[in-house]
Order: sequence, then C-alpha cells, then structure tokens
Amino acid sequence: MANNDSDHDTCQDGKKLKRTPEGTYHLIIPNFSAQDERNYTCDISYQSGGSVEIIKVSAFARPQLSGWLESEHGHTVAVCEAKGKPAASIHWETPWNSSSPIIQASKPQDQLFTVISRLYLPRHASHTNLTCLATANDPKHTKTRFSNFTFRDTHVKWPTVLVGVCATCTIVAVLTGLYIMRKNVIALSVFRKICCKPDIPASNEEKPQQPYDPEELQPYASYVQRVNSIYNSSAELFNA
Repeated sequence: MANNDSDHDTCQDGKKLKRTPEGTYHLIIPNFSAQDERNYTCDISYQSGGSVEIIKVSAFARPQLSGWLESEHGHTVAVCEAKGKPAASIHWETPWNSSSPIIQASKPQDQLFTVISRLYLPRHASHTNLTCLATANDPKHTKTRFSNFTFRDTHVKWPTVLVGVCATCTIVAVLTGLYIMRKNVIALSVFRKICCKPDIPASNEEKPQQPYDPEELQPYASYVQRVNSIYNSSAELFNA
C-alpha cells in the first residue's frame, strides 16, 4: 500500500484493523469465540500491483478430561471423556495387554467435540495403574492425562427409582394399616371383657365356709357316745 493511500476498515462487529509503524497490518478480534471461525481475506494493493491472501481462522480448546468406572455384565469398564476443539485422540496406558477400546465421537451445540473411549478391563485387573491420555490435534500436540478412576452408577434410571419408591410406600402403608387394625381389635376385645362379662356361678373356693360341726366329721364316734350315755342312765335306774 502506498504511503498516501488511506486505510479502509469496514469491520462493524467489534473487530479492529491495526497498522504497525513497520507497515504490518493486524486484525484484532476481541472476545474470540467459535462464532468467529471463518476465512478472512486480506486484500493488499500498492502502486506496482497487489495481492490477496485468504487466512483461515479456527478456534482451539484444550481437551478437558474426565473418567469413571462402570460395571457391565460382570466386567469393569473404564470410560474416558475428552471435550475440546478440534477432536482429541484418546490412548490408554495399562500394565497389561489391553484390547482395542470402543471410541465414540460427537459434536454438541457448543461447538466442542466430545470423544468417549470405553476400555474393558480384564478380570481381577486393578484400575489403580490405569491412565487415559488425550492428545490434541494442534501443532504442539498438547497432551492431557487422567488416572483418578472411580465407580459411578450410570445405569439407574428415574422410572426404576420411582417404582422402588412406590413399592416402599405401599409396603409401609399396608403394614401401618395392619398395625392399626390389630390395635382396634385388641381394644374391642378388652371392651367386651369389661362390659359384657357373663354371670358365672361362684366356684367352690368362693362359697362361704360352713361352721365346723364335729358330729358331721365323726358320725360314728358321736353315735357311740350317745348310746353309751343312754346305757349308763338305764343302769343307774336299775341299781337305784
């Protein structure tokens, strides 16, 4: 560009065109986001000619790693998830010869790629020495590691939880009803015993005790005594 030419800055969305004293131009994009990804055209004109440069600008987000353990059909599965841009590559570092992991990739609405790797652990294998390694697809090949794996239950669904809660509430309600009915039956039986007591004749133990009569207890001795007294009276008369 000639010294007497004027700069043309047609940016209307916050971007700014800046020229250094050496004659170099910079396009400044404040608060850069994924919406600013595109091809930018730099049109340079000067007295002897001109040139056009197309510059592709892409966003970069360092991978963010997370991981957990799951139980699937009796096997332990290590899951590693990497979110970033561009999509990262996931590798596993294990103390055993592991099989090929299952890789899943998706791109949600936030423009970040999500890569999930599932590794099936051998039986009786420990996850303490297990490491997930994510490598970003950038010029520096930035690497991120994750090794703090813990179990997380991801198979519990809300319908299952609701069924369990309903079943528990039903059992508690039934047991409460049975307990209340039992208390009512006991109270009714006590009321019947108090208010509706039948007239039962007094037993032998409750009868009044009769006065003691020695003649009833010893009939023969009394009879002998009476006979003897009569005999003695008759003898006395004859003797007189």
